[in-house]
Amino acid sequence: MIPIAAGTVLGISIFLVGLRTMTQGLKTAAGQRLRWIIEHFTANPWLCLVTGAAAAALAQSSSAVAAAAVGLVDAKLLTLEQALGIILGANIGTTLTAQLIAFRWVKGAPWAICLGTVVFLLSTNTKRKAVGCIAAGAGGLLWGIELLSLALRPLTQLPHLASLILEWEHSIYSGILAGIILAVVFQSSSAAIGLAMALAREGLLGVSGGMAVVLGSNIGTVMTSLIASIGTIPEARQTAVGDLLFNCLGVLAMMPLMDVFLQLLQASSQDVVRQIANGHVLFNVTTALIALPCIKYLTRLVRLLVPS
Repeated sequence: MIPIAAGTVLGISIFLVGLRTMTQGLKTAAGQRLRWIIEHFTANPWLCLVTGAAAAALAQSSSAVAAAAVGLVDAKLLTLEQALGIILGANIGTTLTAQLIAFRWVKGAPWAICLGTVVFLLSTNTKRKAVGCIAAGAGGLLWGIELLSLALRPLTQLPHLASLILEWEHSIYSGILAGIILAVVFQSSSAAIGLAMALAREGLLGVSGGMAVVLGSNIGTVMTSLIASIGTIPEARQTAVGDLLFNCLGVLAMMPLMDVFLQLLQASSQDVVRQIANGHVLFNVTTALIALPCIKYLTRLVRLLVPS
């Protein structure tokens, strides 16, 4: 058990360090443009959606964009409606990480880490250093998932743990709860989904359990924006609650359609890891596009739940 635990911690640690390094590189490359874009490209709900998706793709974190939106509302630079539109888009942008993992470019991971490190150390230009961070971070992200998969492989020989993970497959509620807990513990929905994909790669989890974890992680990742809203003005707190409400409603709406949704994912690919990545994209894009025209009603509901 100790080697499995140690390997799991190491894999997750390398994954998170890689994710953070890539995020920092992307933020540095974008400079102050990220905040400028968020503040200026919010004239209508569709622009807010695109802005949120672009910002989350750059930051590789929907929770970071949601927390930034809360901060901008608190600074009275964004309205509640604009912030919720950005958050809807951020849920789309963050799906890029799962797609990157699903491509399995692990053979190039050590080369990306080495090349990125060399570029970072030898460059004097800030932008080039940022490119080095992005390359090294992407390599670390992929390598971390591969190490995590190797560490989890012996679980197939441990009936009790295998049965616990298999419960996520049999009970969607168990899988959703696991996804919430993992996203809160890691403070990253990408890490929670990455773990589910690593388990699927080793045959310990199917598309049903993997998607349950994805749904749960969408809820768990809201903890960051809820924490960011503590001590802020009422409208900023409403933004954080709106983020939570949107993700919870999306999961509830998916429950009756889960069987049809899973059949669609199974038809999209023969690879269960790719099915989970595709499911992450399809769920987040669909719920965001459905919610966007209803954003005024969502705003009214949030204001009722969290009075000014």
